[in-house]
Parts: sequence; structure tokens; C-alpha cells
Amino acid sequence: MADDDSRISRFLTTLGKPFKRKETPTPTMPLWTSGIQEPVMAQGITIPALYAVSNECLILRTVLAKLRQEMFRRGHYFEKRFHKKCTECGEEYTHDVAQCETCEGPVRDPDHDEITYVKWLLNQENSMEQSFIHILHEIENDLNIVDDAFLIFVKEYYIDPETTEVMFFRVKELVRGDPIFMRIVADKRGVRGGRYKVCRIHRDDVKTHTEDDTCDTCGSELHDVQYVNMAGSGKTQYYIKGEVMHLSKYRPSKLYGRSPVNTMWRQAMTLTAMDNYIYTAYQKRRMPKGIISVTTDNLESMKSFWKSVDEKMERDPHYIPKVGIESQTGRGGVQWIKFMDTLDEMQYMAVRDEIRNRIAAYFGVSSVFMVDSGKSGGLNNEGMQILVTNRAVEYGQKVYTDVLFPKMLAQMGVFDWKLTLYPNEEEDEITRLRRDEQELNVAQRMTQLGFIAELVDGESSDDIRFVYSKPPPAPAAPPGGAPPGGAPPGGAPPPPGGGMPPPMGGGMPPPMGGGMPMGMPPGMPMGGAGPQMPPAMMRNIMPPSQPGGEGMGLRNRGPAAPQRRTSGGSGSPFSNVQQRGPPPSIGQQNSNALLNARNYKGA
Repeated sequence: MADDDSRISRFLTTLGKPFKRKETPTPTMPLWTSGIQEPVMAQGITIPALYAVSNECLILRTVLAKLRQEMFRRGHYFEKRFHKKCTECGEEYTHDVAQCETCEGPVRDPDHDEITYVKWLLNQENSMEQSFIHILHEIENDLNIVDDAFLIFVKEYYIDPETTEVMFFRVKELVRGDPIFMRIVADKRGVRGGRYKVCRIHRDDVKTHTEDDTCDTCGSELHDVQYVNMAGSGKTQYYIKGEVMHLSKYRPSKLYGRSPVNTMWRQAMTLTAMDNYIYTAYQKRRMPKGIISVTTDNLESMKSFWKSVDEKMERDPHYIPKVGIESQTGRGGVQWIKFMDTLDEMQYMAVRDEIRNRIAAYFGVSSVFMVDSGKSGGLNNEGMQILVTNRAVEYGQKVYTDVLFPKMLAQMGVFDWKLTLYPNEEEDEITRLRRDEQELNVAQRMTQLGFIAELVDGESSDDIRFVYSKPPPAPAAPPGGAPPGGAPPGGAPPPPGGGMPPPMGGGMPPPMGGGMPMGMPPGMPMGGAGPQMPPAMMRNIMPPSQPGGEGMGLRNRGPAAPQRRTSGGSGSPFSNVQQRGPPPSIGQQNSNALLNARNYKGA
């Protein structure tokens, strides 16, 4: 104890002394030059080009549209963050409590007034006549194309005219920021800000960090700039902390994400070129490119003939030229030499399906959601495809429920509620029935093993569920060797040790109870005035013996007999006589004795 007091006293004494503080060095990983950062793109590819190929490629646009529709098709709702919350220590509880279990302070319910304004705002359209769900669709499209999405909180600041200080603010509307023009302001390490400062009231008063920290117009404090909009008609717009929110879905980093379309650029452009080839072939009705080889001795005549053919085909594209070849010399002929194979020879559909599957696999969209029933492969494979797409949708929804919505509600002053999306529960009936069938098979096998299966009621889902418990133990035999049904009839207790009584004159056992002769059927009067044994009671006391040792079932080969062994084998008991099953209990020995008394030898 003295040692503990000395350590505590040394610690308290040390706290009163000044310290020299030294931190771990911050990793220096320069990204770009300090200032307005630019996203890293492949050489020759720009952000407008990514949006152009996403809109032009039919397969890529279909994949993005199906994924976006599945994520927001059921809408959003508000949910309580807690059931009770302590007003003193802030402990949250998911169940009903009378007081805080930690500090015993009073508890409160979630404040319903917090979401009154938020619900009204989300039901309104912004200045661009966009609803909240349409803004989410645009943000999801930005995430799937460039992996960068910007949500701008248009705030309305309330300023004290005397002190020129911002007393409070409210979020007036939500606007989607265009990733083509939105940029992040960061230093060389990727930390937001550190370059410009701006006044919240006078946005035109922009200063660098080397200048003073007060506004020249109103004298208020300047704030660090973290985001800029480069599309302000030649005038850059500056945003401070809390006014813009940036998201990345597939490859989040310190600054920008990495575009998935940039990764599959060649595949998307290949599909576009294949579509253009088919369009040109059907539009201009041209055969695959090649040359016509003519073998002739009169070259000038051939040139004049084809010149006239070209003139006629210019006037009439449907004109079919006719060529006559002399066969006397055997040196004339016309041959077509092709430079490009047909669509079947080029395996057009096979290549197109392979590229489509690679693009859809990256985003987690299965063929069944692209209305391609020919590639589903039956009901089993269709269920797996639905499962894969549901997992991709669940992963995409977590970006909103875990990142976007909490920060958005924090800017609106909502802390007791959370905004979430309805889960995508698209599941085929075949998969649900197969899962129920497996659950029933397990319950049947557990019942065969001796467990008690009970159907669970009140589940939120429609699936069948069972809970299993062990059966109650069997009642033990009373002391003294009496069977569970009581003492043997006649009032005579069984002999000590549970064995047979010694034989008397001729090997017959003595009469039991003093009145029942040997061989008399049960239920008959015993010795005139003796008690009468009902057959049902006799069967309960003396159950029929079962072959096979323990009596737990019938064997096809008959009862097992002891085997004499001279030496113990592997896994054999210590005795030289190997008996199948454990030795008979006292109750079984008494039952066997009563049965042998009924069926005496020589009967």
C-alpha cells in the first residue's frame, strides 16, 4: 500500500512540473503542389470524356441505371438512434430504462422536434427544381463514373448587425456539385485547406495564409477554404468547412477517388466501336471491305467497263453489275478477296457478351437484372445472381447510411435520429423455399437424435426457424433395487443383490408372494385369497426383453452372445469376456428374474 501511495504521489508531483512535448512525426507523402488539387486521370482521358462514354455505351449505361434503381427504389426513412438517453452522461440505451444504469441520472426520449424542419426540407425542391431523391441519383451516378461526388449545403447565415458575427445558420437547400468543376484545396500532405481564407459574409474578400485573418470590409474572422467551384462564369467560388461534402465509393483516398470507367475505358470504347460498325453496315448497306481481282488479257477494256459500272452505281446504289468472262483461253476470271471477316467469323456476339459480363461483374449487377434470361442458367443460378446483386446494393447503400446521411444531419442539428435507406429485399421464392426445406431436414435429424424441436414464432422474416433443447432425464431407480413401477407383486421383496433366489429341489424357484404357483398365467388368483395382478401392470413391471445389449432397438442378426477371449485386443475391456453394451442395472435384473419365474425350464 505504501508503494502504491508513493507511485501516486510521484505521479501527482510530476504533473505539476512543466513538460516538453514531442509528437510522432507526421508522414510526409507529397501528393501535388500545395493549392487547388486536380484528380489523377489516365493520359488523354478527361472527366467529360468519362461522362460521354458512360452515356454513349449502351451496356455501361444499362448497368449503372439498374444499380441506381435498385438502391433507391424503396426510398428512405427516419429511424431512432436510441430508445433512451441519459441527460447527464449521454449514455444511450436501446431498451426501456427508468434511469441511467451508469450514473443513475434521468433519461429522455429522442426529440421529435429535431426532424421537423429536416423532413420539410427533404420534401421540397431546390432552386433547380430537383427533389432529394433526384439529387441522390445524381450523386450515385457521379460515384459510379468518376468515384467522386460533391454535395453542397447552401446555408443561410444570420448576422448580428452590431457585432457582425454569425449567430446561427440553417441549411436552405441541397445542391449537387459537378465533379467536372469541383476541386479540393489541400496542402502537399492532402490535408484540407491551408491555402486560402475567405469571409463568410463577403466571399469576394479572399486572402492567402500569409496575410491577416480579418475581413477588410466587416472586420470578421476569415475561414479556411477547403473546396472551390471552377465553373462560376470565370469567377471561382470558395467554400469553407461544413459547406461541401465529398464522397468516394470504390477507392477512397486522401483526396480524390479513382474512376471505375477509367479502368474499363478500353472495354467501353470497344463496345462503342462495335455498335458503330453495326450501325454503319446497316445504314450504308456495304459489304465487308475487300478487293476484286480480275484476271484478263485486255486490261484497258476492263478499266473502261468498271468505270461505267462506278458511274451507274453512283446514280443507283442498288445497281448490280454484270461481268462476262471468256473461257476459251482459260485465263479469265473474277475473284473477291476480303479484308475483314463476317460477324459470325469474328465471333461478334461472343466478344460482346464477354465484355458485358466483365463490366457488369465490376459493379455487381447480374445478367438477370439486365433482362438476359438466356444467360441465367436456371432457377438455381438465378437465385445466386439475385444474391450477388443484393450484396452490391447493400454495399452501395452503406456509403449513404454510414457516411453521407450522418454528416448531412449533423449540419442540420439532428443527433437523435438517423436517416437510412430501405434494404433491398429482392429475393426469389425458389431460394426462400429451398432454405425452408433445409431447415426442416435439420429439424427432422435433430429429432431423430433425441432432441426436442420447437418452431420459433414472432420472427420478422417469413423463414422457418427451430430451436432445439435436450429432453428431460429419465427417472432414476429407487434405492434397494426395486423397479420403477414399485415392488414385485405379492409383497415379497427381491433378494439382495438383485439376483435370482437359490433353486429348490428340481431347480424350480420358490413361489413368490406365497401363493402364485410356477407357470400360472398372470392375472389369475394367487393362492385363493391372493391379490390379482392386472396384465397392464405386469407389462409395465416386466417389459419384454430386447435383444442387442441395452434394449435400444432390434438387431437383424439376433441377440449378441458373450465371446471368450484369451487376450485383450485393441479397444477391448479389461475382462476376458467382452459383453456388448453396459452391464444390466438392478431394475433389469429384477425384471429378468420375474420373467424367468414365469417361463420355467421345461415348460
